[in-house]
Amino acid sequence: MDLLRPYPRRFQLAFGLIALLIFIVEHINGRFWLNDFRVYYGAGASLLHGEPLYGVAHGLGTGIFKYAPLLAMVYALFALLPYSIAASIQYLLITLAFLDGIRRIDRLVRERLLHGKAPAYLPLFLIALAVVVHLHRELHLGNINMMLLWLLIVAVEQLDRGRFDRGGLLLGAAILAKPHFLVLLPLLVLHGQWRSLRSSALALLIGVLLPALFLGWQANLAVHVEWLGEMARHNAALIYTGGDDHRAVNTIYSFLHRAVLDRFLGAPSSGEAYVILGFIILAFGAFVLMNRLRKRTDAFLFEFLLLVGLVPSITLTDTEHFLFAMPLVAYLIHRLVPKADPRWLAFVAVPLLLGYGGNFEDALGSFSDVLVRYGALGIGSFGILLLTTCVWLRSNPGDLGVSNQR
Repeated sequence: MDLLRPYPRRFQLAFGLIALLIFIVEHINGRFWLNDFRVYYGAGASLLHGEPLYGVAHGLGTGIFKYAPLLAMVYALFALLPYSIAASIQYLLITLAFLDGIRRIDRLVRERLLHGKAPAYLPLFLIALAVVVHLHRELHLGNINMMLLWLLIVAVEQLDRGRFDRGGLLLGAAILAKPHFLVLLPLLVLHGQWRSLRSSALALLIGVLLPALFLGWQANLAVHVEWLGEMARHNAALIYTGGDDHRAVNTIYSFLHRAVLDRFLGAPSSGEAYVILGFIILAFGAFVLMNRLRKRTDAFLFEFLLLVGLVPSITLTDTEHFLFAMPLVAYLIHRLVPKADPRWLAFVAVPLLLGYGGNFEDALGSFSDVLVRYGALGIGSFGILLLTTCVWLRSNPGDLGVSNQR
């Protein structure tokens, strides 16, 4: 059938049907809650009714809105609809973002990082399998991570093709939704992509000023101050110290503290996390400068994807946020099939992939809690970042070309 012929149409139809089945089952079981979306919906409704955005619960007792006022404006449009319809639209948008996002990621990895590797369905399905735990949670909660990843992938596609103004605007939009992606702006500076930087700054400026048309200048300033305060409170504790709140258990700071630093420093502190972050910044800066000297034509693309995948490991996040590592997971899986390159790769990559995406709670039972408590997801994710970097560095070391500077 012609309908099934264009790659990756079969994959998209298969996973589209799976998403539809989950949608139906969630309704039948009375579990179509989308609790994270409920917070966005409630924030949008609060904006429409002149009620506080920050410091109050929207929907659930823990449903604190932590995003920019502009995002509340977007979800104010959803709040004009009945919740069930608005939630269904959110579910559809997440599904479409995944189906098109994985297509774009697969193409970027094959054509730009693997120099034209032929398309194949096996790695595509394995990529989906590796991230399906996080994708299911994303769909169940109705979060925006998959949509943000799609936006970042489209942005880097534009930057990679030399469309710097368009790519910069898209990157600015992603930063407005999740300010953690400010880490990408120094990368533009290091590569001299000034047009992209200007466009990102313009998008940020527009995003900050636009709510003033709805709120007024004084109220807009006040609500942005409240937003920054909420962000600071949310990221106050970056090292897991025990208890039922496991949001910090997957950070690189928690892993290093438990594995090494606890023996020397005792109780963790915020200063410890910032010192570790400082070392990561220095290491990444040295990595970028080394790539500039090597003049790898795919360096900017890989560095961009590496930073995107790093964000969940250096911030306080829930597990579905680790979807941002999907491009690196895709690169690793393409290196594994149909034949591992290098030969030893499977012995290291498979355990890391299982740590990253193998915590199927219903199948593992109480062992799932053990994996959560020891931060297996964070270890697997950061290990994938390190492993893909090592594999990328050793691949085609003589591949020299024009540096991606603008």
